[in-house]
Amino acid sequence: MSSNLLPGKQLVSVLFTAAILLGAFVVLSPFVLAILWAAILAVATWPVHEWIVTRLEGRRGLAAAASTTLVLIFLVGPMALLLVLLSQDIYTAASFLIAADTYGKPVPAVIANFPIGGDYLTQLWEQYLAHPKRLSGVLEAQLDVIRNAAQTVFLDLTSRLATLLFALWVLYFFYQDGKAISAWVNQIGYKWLEYRWPSYVFQLPDALRAAVNGIVIVGFGEALLLSLLLWVCGVPSAVTLGVVSAVIAFIPLAAPLLFAIIAFMLFAVDAVAAGVAVFVIGTVIVMAADYVVRPVLIQGGTALPFLAILFGIFGGVGTMGIVGLIIGPVLLVLLLVLFREAAIDERSIDLDLTQTMKPYEVPPRK
Repeated sequence: MSSNLLPGKQLVSVLFTAAILLGAFVVLSPFVLAILWAAILAVATWPVHEWIVTRLEGRRGLAAAASTTLVLIFLVGPMALLLVLLSQDIYTAASFLIAADTYGKPVPAVIANFPIGGDYLTQLWEQYLAHPKRLSGVLEAQLDVIRNAAQTVFLDLTSRLATLLFALWVLYFFYQDGKAISAWVNQIGYKWLEYRWPSYVFQLPDALRAAVNGIVIVGFGEALLLSLLLWVCGVPSAVTLGVVSAVIAFIPLAAPLLFAIIAFMLFAVDAVAAGVAVFVIGTVIVMAADYVVRPVLIQGGTALPFLAILFGIFGGVGTMGIVGLIIGPVLLVLLLVLFREAAIDERSIDLDLTQTMKPYEVPPRK
Protein backbone atom coordinates (compact mmCIF):
# COMPACT_ATOMS: atom_id res chain seq x y z
CA MET A 1 0.00 0.00 0.00
CA SER A 2 1.45 3.36 -0.99
CA SER A 3 2.35 5.65 1.91
CA ASN A 4 1.47 8.72 -0.25
CA LEU A 5 -2.27 8.01 -0.04
CA LEU A 6 -4.39 10.38 2.01
CA PRO A 7 -5.78 8.94 5.29
CA GLY A 8 -9.28 8.65 3.85
CA LYS A 9 -8.04 6.84 0.75
CA GLN A 10 -5.88 4.57 2.91
CA LEU A 11 -8.99 3.57 4.86
CA VAL A 12 -10.90 2.87 1.65
CA SER A 13 -7.97 0.82 0.34
CA VAL A 14 -7.81 -1.24 3.55
CA LEU A 15 -11.56 -1.85 3.53
CA PHE A 16 -11.43 -2.82 -0.16
CA THR A 17 -8.67 -5.37 0.53
CA ALA A 18 -10.49 -6.72 3.59
CA ALA A 19 -13.72 -7.11 1.59
CA ILE A 20 -11.90 -9.14 -1.09
CA LEU A 21 -10.23 -11.38 1.50
CA LEU A 22 -13.47 -11.87 3.43
CA GLY A 23 -15.44 -12.67 0.29
CA ALA A 24 -12.79 -15.13 -0.87
CA PHE A 25 -12.80 -16.82 2.53
CA VAL A 26 -16.59 -17.18 2.47
CA VAL A 27 -16.46 -18.73 -1.01
CA LEU A 28 -13.55 -21.08 -0.25
CA SER A 29 -14.44 -22.00 3.35
CA PRO A 30 -16.22 -25.27 2.36
CA PHE A 31 -13.05 -26.38 0.56
CA VAL A 32 -10.34 -25.14 2.93
CA LEU A 33 -9.80 -28.53 4.57
CA ALA A 34 -9.52 -30.33 1.22
CA ILE A 35 -7.11 -27.70 -0.14
CA LEU A 36 -5.04 -27.92 3.03
CA TRP A 37 -4.84 -31.72 2.80
CA ALA A 38 -3.90 -31.49 -0.88
CA ALA A 39 -1.13 -28.99 -0.09
CA ILE A 40 0.23 -31.20 2.70
CA LEU A 41 0.25 -34.26 0.45
CA ALA A 42 1.82 -32.34 -2.42
CA VAL A 43 4.69 -31.03 -0.28
CA ALA A 44 5.22 -34.38 1.47
CA THR A 45 5.35 -36.37 -1.78
CA TRP A 46 7.01 -33.76 -4.01
CA PRO A 47 10.39 -35.58 -4.34
CA VAL A 48 8.56 -38.69 -5.57
CA HIS A 49 6.58 -36.56 -8.03
CA GLU A 50 9.76 -34.95 -9.37
CA TRP A 51 11.25 -38.42 -9.88
CA ILE A 52 8.15 -39.39 -11.87
CA VAL A 53 8.42 -36.19 -13.94
CA THR A 54 12.02 -37.10 -14.79
CA ARG A 55 11.01 -40.64 -15.76
CA LEU A 56 8.23 -39.29 -17.99
CA GLU A 57 10.62 -36.81 -19.68
CA GLY A 58 9.02 -33.66 -18.31
CA ARG A 59 5.41 -34.39 -19.25
CA ARG A 60 3.93 -32.75 -16.17
CA GLY A 61 0.28 -33.46 -16.93
CA LEU A 62 0.90 -37.19 -17.24
CA ALA A 63 3.25 -37.12 -14.23
CA ALA A 64 0.59 -35.32 -12.15
CA ALA A 65 -1.95 -38.01 -13.03
CA ALA A 66 0.54 -40.78 -12.17
CA SER A 67 1.49 -39.18 -8.84
CA THR A 68 -2.16 -38.67 -7.87
CA THR A 69 -2.89 -42.29 -8.75
CA LEU A 70 -0.03 -43.46 -6.52
CA VAL A 71 -1.42 -41.43 -3.59
CA LEU A 72 -4.84 -42.92 -4.28
CA ILE A 73 -3.48 -46.47 -4.25
CA PHE A 74 -1.06 -46.29 -1.34
CA LEU A 75 -2.80 -43.81 0.96
CA VAL A 76 -6.51 -43.59 0.18
CA GLY A 77 -6.78 -47.30 -0.66
CA PRO A 78 -5.56 -48.52 2.74
CA MET A 79 -7.75 -45.92 4.49
CA ALA A 80 -10.83 -47.15 2.60
CA LEU A 81 -9.95 -50.78 3.37
CA LEU A 82 -9.51 -49.89 7.01
CA LEU A 83 -12.94 -48.24 7.10
CA VAL A 84 -14.51 -51.32 5.48
CA LEU A 85 -12.92 -53.65 8.04
CA LEU A 86 -13.93 -51.36 10.89
CA SER A 87 -17.48 -51.33 9.55
CA GLN A 88 -17.49 -55.13 9.55
CA ASP A 89 -16.36 -55.19 13.18
CA ILE A 90 -19.10 -52.72 14.10
CA TYR A 91 -21.69 -54.81 12.23
CA THR A 92 -20.51 -57.96 14.03
CA ALA A 93 -20.74 -56.25 17.41
CA ALA A 94 -24.19 -54.87 16.62
CA SER A 95 -25.41 -58.31 15.49
CA PHE A 96 -24.14 -59.85 18.73
CA LEU A 97 -25.94 -57.24 20.84
CA ILE A 98 -29.18 -57.76 18.90
CA ALA A 99 -28.95 -61.53 19.41
CA ALA A 100 -28.18 -61.05 23.10
CA ASP A 101 -31.21 -58.78 23.49
CA THR A 102 -33.45 -61.22 21.60
CA TYR A 103 -32.41 -64.56 23.09
CA GLY A 104 -29.94 -63.76 25.89
CA LYS A 105 -26.30 -64.79 25.97
CA PRO A 106 -24.65 -66.74 28.80
CA VAL A 107 -21.59 -65.26 30.45
CA PRO A 108 -18.52 -66.29 28.39
CA ALA A 109 -15.73 -68.14 30.14
CA VAL A 110 -13.33 -65.35 29.22
CA ILE A 111 -15.37 -62.94 31.37
CA ALA A 112 -16.06 -65.31 34.25
CA ASN A 113 -12.40 -66.36 34.53
CA PHE A 114 -10.93 -62.89 34.09
CA PRO A 115 -8.37 -62.49 36.91
CA ILE A 116 -9.02 -58.81 37.60
CA GLY A 117 -12.60 -57.59 37.98
CA GLY A 118 -14.10 -60.84 36.69
CA ASP A 119 -16.90 -60.88 39.27
CA TYR A 120 -17.92 -57.33 38.51
CA LEU A 121 -17.90 -57.94 34.74
CA THR A 122 -19.94 -61.14 35.25
CA GLN A 123 -22.51 -59.19 37.26
CA LEU A 124 -22.82 -56.56 34.53
CA TRP A 125 -23.15 -59.23 31.84
CA GLU A 126 -25.92 -61.03 33.73
CA GLN A 127 -27.69 -57.75 34.32
CA TYR A 128 -27.77 -56.60 30.69
CA LEU A 129 -26.96 -59.46 28.29
CA ALA A 130 -27.81 -62.79 29.90
CA HIS A 131 -31.60 -62.37 29.64
CA PRO A 132 -33.80 -61.23 26.72
CA LYS A 133 -35.02 -57.64 26.44
CA ARG A 134 -32.76 -56.34 29.21
CA LEU A 135 -30.51 -54.32 26.93
CA SER A 136 -33.33 -52.80 24.87
CA GLY A 137 -35.11 -51.84 28.08
CA VAL A 138 -32.08 -49.91 29.25
CA LEU A 139 -31.44 -48.30 25.86
CA GLU A 140 -35.05 -47.45 25.07
CA ALA A 141 -34.84 -44.09 26.78
CA GLN A 142 -31.61 -43.36 24.91
CA LEU A 143 -32.81 -44.61 21.53
CA ASP A 144 -33.21 -41.15 20.00
CA VAL A 145 -29.77 -40.12 21.23
CA ILE A 146 -28.20 -43.26 19.79
CA ARG A 147 -30.03 -42.81 16.47
CA ASN A 148 -28.94 -39.18 16.20
CA ALA A 149 -25.36 -40.09 17.09
CA ALA A 150 -25.33 -42.80 14.42
CA GLN A 151 -26.66 -40.37 11.82
CA THR A 152 -24.06 -37.80 12.83
CA VAL A 153 -21.25 -40.33 12.50
CA PHE A 154 -22.54 -41.49 9.11
CA LEU A 155 -22.82 -37.93 7.79
CA ASP A 156 -19.38 -37.10 9.16
CA LEU A 157 -17.80 -40.12 7.44
CA THR A 158 -19.58 -39.22 4.19
CA SER A 159 -18.32 -35.65 4.47
CA ARG A 160 -14.77 -36.87 5.16
CA LEU A 161 -14.88 -39.14 2.12
CA ALA A 162 -16.10 -36.30 -0.09
CA THR A 163 -13.37 -34.03 1.29
CA LEU A 164 -10.74 -36.68 0.58
CA LEU A 165 -11.91 -37.18 -3.01
CA PHE A 166 -11.94 -33.42 -3.60
CA ALA A 167 -8.45 -33.19 -2.07
CA LEU A 168 -7.21 -35.75 -4.61
CA TRP A 169 -8.66 -33.65 -7.42
CA VAL A 170 -6.93 -30.52 -6.08
CA LEU A 171 -3.73 -32.53 -5.58
CA TYR A 172 -3.57 -33.23 -9.31
CA PHE A 173 -3.42 -29.48 -10.06
CA PHE A 174 -0.88 -28.90 -7.29
CA TYR A 175 1.35 -31.51 -8.92
CA GLN A 176 0.83 -30.03 -12.36
CA ASP A 177 1.37 -26.37 -11.40
CA GLY A 178 3.41 -26.83 -8.23
CA LYS A 179 6.48 -24.92 -9.39
CA ALA A 180 4.44 -21.90 -10.48
CA ILE A 181 2.51 -21.91 -7.19
CA SER A 182 5.76 -22.23 -5.22
CA ALA A 183 7.33 -19.30 -7.10
CA TRP A 184 4.25 -17.16 -6.49
CA VAL A 185 4.20 -17.96 -2.75
CA ASN A 186 7.94 -17.26 -2.48
CA GLN A 187 7.52 -13.95 -4.27
CA ILE A 188 4.87 -12.87 -1.76
CA GLY A 189 6.93 -14.17 1.17
CA TYR A 190 10.08 -12.33 0.10
CA LYS A 191 8.13 -9.14 -0.50
CA TRP A 192 6.57 -9.01 2.97
CA LEU A 193 9.03 -10.89 5.21
CA GLU A 194 12.26 -10.17 3.31
CA TYR A 195 15.25 -11.85 5.01
CA ARG A 196 12.99 -13.72 7.48
CA TRP A 197 11.20 -15.71 4.77
CA PRO A 198 13.98 -18.23 3.88
CA SER A 199 14.32 -19.37 7.51
CA TYR A 200 10.71 -20.56 7.49
CA VAL A 201 10.17 -21.71 3.93
CA PHE A 202 13.28 -23.93 3.96
CA GLN A 203 12.13 -25.67 7.15
CA LEU A 204 8.50 -26.24 6.15
CA PRO A 205 8.87 -28.95 3.45
CA ASP A 206 11.14 -31.14 5.59
CA ALA A 207 8.84 -30.68 8.59
CA LEU A 208 5.77 -31.69 6.57
CA ARG A 209 7.50 -34.75 5.11
CA ALA A 210 8.75 -35.79 8.52
CA ALA A 211 5.29 -35.40 10.04
CA VAL A 212 3.58 -37.36 7.26
CA ASN A 213 6.20 -40.13 7.27
CA GLY A 214 6.53 -40.34 11.04
CA ILE A 215 2.87 -40.02 11.98
CA VAL A 216 0.65 -41.11 9.10
CA ILE A 217 2.75 -43.78 7.40
CA VAL A 218 4.16 -45.26 10.61
CA GLY A 219 0.66 -45.18 12.13
CA PHE A 220 -0.78 -47.08 9.17
CA GLY A 221 2.00 -49.66 9.33
CA GLU A 222 1.59 -50.04 13.07
CA ALA A 223 -2.20 -50.51 12.81
CA LEU A 224 -1.73 -53.06 10.03
CA LEU A 225 0.84 -55.14 11.93
CA LEU A 226 -1.11 -55.05 15.19
CA SER A 227 -4.38 -55.96 13.46
CA LEU A 228 -2.65 -58.90 11.73
CA LEU A 229 -1.13 -60.03 15.04
CA LEU A 230 -4.47 -59.95 16.84
CA TRP A 231 -6.22 -61.74 13.96
CA VAL A 232 -3.61 -64.52 13.93
CA CYS A 233 -4.00 -64.92 17.70
CA GLY A 234 -7.77 -65.29 17.34
CA VAL A 235 -8.78 -62.04 19.05
CA PRO A 236 -12.29 -60.82 18.09
CA SER A 237 -12.56 -57.40 16.38
CA ALA A 238 -8.86 -57.59 15.55
CA VAL A 239 -8.90 -54.62 13.16
CA THR A 240 -10.72 -52.33 15.58
CA LEU A 241 -8.40 -53.25 18.44
CA GLY A 242 -5.35 -52.89 16.16
CA VAL A 243 -6.39 -49.38 15.14
CA VAL A 244 -7.17 -48.42 18.73
CA SER A 245 -3.77 -49.75 19.83
CA ALA A 246 -1.98 -47.70 17.15
CA VAL A 247 -3.87 -44.55 18.16
CA ILE A 248 -3.32 -44.85 21.92
CA ALA A 249 0.33 -45.81 21.35
CA PHE A 250 1.12 -42.09 21.43
CA ILE A 251 0.33 -42.23 25.17
CA PRO A 252 3.26 -43.88 26.99
CA LEU A 253 2.47 -47.43 28.19
CA ALA A 254 -1.18 -47.21 27.07
CA ALA A 255 -0.83 -49.78 24.26
CA PRO A 256 1.09 -52.34 26.41
CA LEU A 257 -1.65 -51.98 29.03
CA LEU A 258 -4.27 -52.81 26.39
CA PHE A 259 -2.18 -55.79 25.26
CA ALA A 260 -1.99 -56.99 28.87
CA ILE A 261 -5.80 -56.86 29.15
CA ILE A 262 -6.19 -58.81 25.90
CA ALA A 263 -3.56 -61.31 27.10
CA PHE A 264 -5.45 -61.85 30.37
CA MET A 265 -8.62 -62.51 28.38
CA LEU A 266 -6.79 -65.09 26.27
CA PHE A 267 -5.34 -66.68 29.42
CA ALA A 268 -8.89 -67.03 30.74
CA VAL A 269 -9.81 -69.30 27.81
CA ASP A 270 -6.57 -71.28 28.08
CA ALA A 271 -4.99 -69.61 25.03
CA VAL A 272 -1.73 -69.01 26.90
CA ALA A 273 0.56 -68.99 23.87
CA ALA A 274 -1.69 -66.52 22.04
CA GLY A 275 -1.82 -64.27 25.12
CA VAL A 276 1.96 -64.25 25.48
CA ALA A 277 2.34 -63.53 21.76
CA VAL A 278 -0.10 -60.61 21.88
CA PHE A 279 1.63 -58.98 24.83
CA VAL A 280 5.25 -59.60 23.81
CA ILE A 281 5.05 -59.10 20.03
CA GLY A 282 2.54 -56.26 20.31
CA THR A 283 4.73 -54.42 22.82
CA VAL A 284 7.80 -54.92 20.60
CA ILE A 285 5.93 -53.54 17.57
CA VAL A 286 4.74 -50.48 19.48
CA MET A 287 8.12 -49.81 21.09
CA ALA A 288 9.95 -50.17 17.76
CA ALA A 289 7.47 -47.94 15.92
CA ASP A 290 7.03 -45.24 18.57
CA TYR A 291 10.48 -45.07 20.13
CA VAL A 292 12.75 -45.93 17.19
CA VAL A 293 11.18 -45.49 13.76
CA ARG A 294 8.83 -42.55 14.41
CA PRO A 295 11.31 -40.33 16.35
CA VAL A 296 14.01 -40.96 13.72
CA LEU A 297 11.67 -40.00 10.86
CA ILE A 298 10.20 -36.97 12.61
CA GLN A 299 13.30 -35.61 14.31
CA GLY A 300 15.36 -36.22 11.19
CA GLY A 301 13.31 -33.57 9.44
CA THR A 302 12.31 -31.25 12.28
CA ALA A 303 14.96 -31.36 15.03
CA LEU A 304 12.10 -31.22 17.55
CA PRO A 305 12.31 -33.04 20.88
CA PHE A 306 9.96 -36.01 20.98
CA LEU A 307 7.96 -34.47 23.84
CA ALA A 308 7.34 -31.40 21.70
CA ILE A 309 6.22 -33.70 18.88
CA LEU A 310 3.66 -35.27 21.22
CA PHE A 311 2.45 -31.82 22.27
CA GLY A 312 2.10 -30.89 18.61
CA ILE A 313 0.14 -34.05 17.80
CA PHE A 314 -2.31 -33.93 20.71
CA GLY A 315 -2.69 -30.16 20.67
CA GLY A 316 -3.19 -30.12 16.91
CA VAL A 317 -5.82 -32.86 16.94
CA GLY A 318 -7.60 -31.26 19.90
CA THR A 319 -7.86 -27.86 18.23
CA MET A 320 -7.97 -28.59 14.48
CA GLY A 321 -9.26 -32.14 14.19
CA ILE A 322 -7.56 -34.81 12.10
CA VAL A 323 -5.63 -32.29 10.01
CA GLY A 324 -4.01 -31.08 13.24
CA LEU A 325 -2.19 -34.41 13.34
CA ILE A 326 0.15 -32.91 10.73
CA ILE A 327 -0.27 -29.17 11.28
CA GLY A 328 0.42 -29.34 15.04
CA PRO A 329 4.04 -30.59 14.81
CA VAL A 330 4.68 -28.32 11.80
CA LEU A 331 3.56 -25.25 13.76
CA LEU A 332 5.93 -26.20 16.58
CA VAL A 333 8.73 -26.47 14.02
CA LEU A 334 7.96 -22.94 12.88
CA LEU A 335 7.93 -21.87 16.54
CA LEU A 336 11.39 -23.43 16.91
CA VAL A 337 12.57 -21.41 13.90
CA LEU A 338 11.13 -18.28 15.52
CA PHE A 339 13.06 -19.01 18.73
CA ARG A 340 16.27 -19.47 16.75
CA GLU A 341 15.61 -16.25 14.93
CA ALA A 342 15.07 -14.46 18.24
CA ALA A 343 18.40 -15.80 19.55
CA ILE A 344 20.31 -14.02 16.79
CA ASP A 345 21.28 -10.45 17.58
CA GLU A 346 21.05 -7.49 15.24
CA ARG A 347 24.46 -8.33 13.69
CA SER A 348 23.23 -11.87 12.80
CA ILE A 349 25.52 -13.42 15.45
CA ASP A 350 24.17 -16.51 17.19
CA LEU A 351 24.70 -15.98 20.92
CA ASP A 352 26.11 -18.96 22.83
CA LEU A 353 24.53 -18.93 26.29
CA THR A 354 25.10 -22.60 27.10
CA GLN A 355 28.07 -21.87 29.36
CA THR A 356 27.51 -20.92 33.00
CA MET A 357 28.18 -17.18 33.50
CA LYS A 358 28.64 -15.04 36.53
CA PRO A 359 25.92 -12.51 37.31
CA TYR A 360 26.04 -9.44 35.05
CA GLU A 361 28.76 -11.01 32.90
CA VAL A 362 28.50 -10.18 29.21
CA PRO A 363 28.08 -13.33 27.12
CA PRO A 364 31.05 -14.14 24.88
CA ARG A 365 30.76 -13.52 21.16
CA LYS A 366 31.48 -16.21 18.58
